[in-house]
Amino acid sequence: MGLHEARVGKSDAMGRDLVHLIRNPQLSPDSVDSILSPSEYRQETSPVPFEAARDYSLSWTGEPLAQTPDDVDSPGSSVQTPPNSSNKRSHRKRTHSPDVWEAHKAEIARLYLDENKRLKDVMEIMESQWGFRASQKMYKTKLTQWKFFKNNRQADVANLLYLQRHRLAIGKESTFRRNGKPIDVEAYMRRRGISAFDLVEVADSGDLPPTVRCRTPPSVPKILDPPDDLRLKERFFQWTSQKFVKPRPIESGYLKRLDSHHASKALHSVQLLTHGCWLFSTGRNREAGDFCRGAFALLHHVLETSAFLSFFEMMMAIRRYPNAEIIKELWSYLSRYAAAIDGVNQPLHRVLAAFSNFSQQHGLVHNIDILDWALQWASGRFNSSFDGKAFDYTMLKPWDLVPVGNSYHRYYLCLNHWEVESIPTVTIPSLDVYEDPSNLRADLLLIFGNQSSWRDDRISKVALKVLEQNRSSPKPSDYLEFVCLYSTAQHSKVRSAGEDPTTSIDHKLAREYLQLAADLQKRAWPPGKNYYETLTLLECWYREAGDYESAEATRTKRDQDCVDVLKTLSK
Repeated sequence: MGLHEARVGKSDAMGRDLVHLIRNPQLSPDSVDSILSPSEYRQETSPVPFEAARDYSLSWTGEPLAQTPDDVDSPGSSVQTPPNSSNKRSHRKRTHSPDVWEAHKAEIARLYLDENKRLKDVMEIMESQWGFRASQKMYKTKLTQWKFFKNNRQADVANLLYLQRHRLAIGKESTFRRNGKPIDVEAYMRRRGISAFDLVEVADSGDLPPTVRCRTPPSVPKILDPPDDLRLKERFFQWTSQKFVKPRPIESGYLKRLDSHHASKALHSVQLLTHGCWLFSTGRNREAGDFCRGAFALLHHVLETSAFLSFFEMMMAIRRYPNAEIIKELWSYLSRYAAAIDGVNQPLHRVLAAFSNFSQQHGLVHNIDILDWALQWASGRFNSSFDGKAFDYTMLKPWDLVPVGNSYHRYYLCLNHWEVESIPTVTIPSLDVYEDPSNLRADLLLIFGNQSSWRDDRISKVALKVLEQNRSSPKPSDYLEFVCLYSTAQHSKVRSAGEDPTTSIDHKLAREYLQLAADLQKRAWPPGKNYYETLTLLECWYREAGDYESAEATRTKRDQDCVDVLKTLSK
């Protein structure tokens, strides 16, 4: 026999051997080598082609076969398994090419994600039904590459939050589902004890995992927003995404910026504008005009980079005391000023132009609506909550009860999840280093009252508890005491609804608590418009109860004090 014929005969014999081995379910795989997995020699109904068997022979590195083909086919033959064969099989794992993995990707996804099976069960099913065998490590590597995650990861939730806010800014609601199950972003943050700011830090606006789907939920048909409305919302979103980012921990660098803001001409302009708008709302137009002229003389400072927070203070001022003519003139002036000077970033310029155009095209109601949207959007950017509801610091009425310069916490209100029962003890990390947390607790109590329209019975309970706690403190807070008295008065007034004000115990309690609150305001800090608002409300309640003498005395006191303080402010 020539050399060529010998090589061919040897190759054919080896091929027959391997085909017999693959087709024969009785043969121990250890006789050839553990490189052949059980799934490769059990498949009698799907025999492996000779070419595939030849490929296996090229990677076979075991000892020469001890049996002949006849021995293998003999039904009575027995095969001696080497003692260490099981160890060999456990250490040698079958590898697959990327194409093979991709061929099984859909089935693995169905088992692991859709049917929510354990990875161990998926591996067993894939081996028994499809003859696909791989190690757990290989599976985990592929699941990570495919982003087949059963649980919500922080990076994914961060991207969900980013996408949700972007779609909301242009008028689109969003719902998210992973493997068909809804994803609750807020519940995830509560469970992990993190804030939306933590998510902002890891958000990369990248692609969502393939198992996550974003849909716009069906809604009740409604009149479509005008195009300029949607345009304004999108421009406002683009600007706030760049600029209005609040810090997570209280840190000295940001506090220096706040100090600069509190002392700025921009904030002084906003304070003058707030008083002017309030005076217009009371019908005192001449005095209101004086204040507004003073405000407009300084209004351009609102556009300074270091005072951008004043922009939001300004929006809250005109929203609280809306006046159609002031709103139109305000946006028109700021838009024209931004176009005439350098230093105003283009996103802000586009926002001002959009507000100006919108105010000219729509009436007061629509302008109030767009202000509400803008403030709520800025307030809710970090997905915080209060008593399980979306947090909205525009519910803090009156917002400027205490001069903003005395308080840092207001710019951190949106970074947490607040609960009513925890108001007496709430704080923010590092807050007590810079200021007393009493102001924070007072603001949260005001928010809770306005959010519930003062109807929740927990208001009085929490207010009285905080009041007692404050009075026993080494450094009691006048502002916190005022808010407790004011909140109790408002809740008592609501409880008196439907009763005769002249005989109602709750109405009497409301007047008494509000009188105490007004007296404290007069003593504790310089009179301001909020003090006059308290007196105006008290006068109204006295008239409801038929106590016209007290009502007239309250009105006289308010008017005289108001004249004095307005002269001081206008200097």
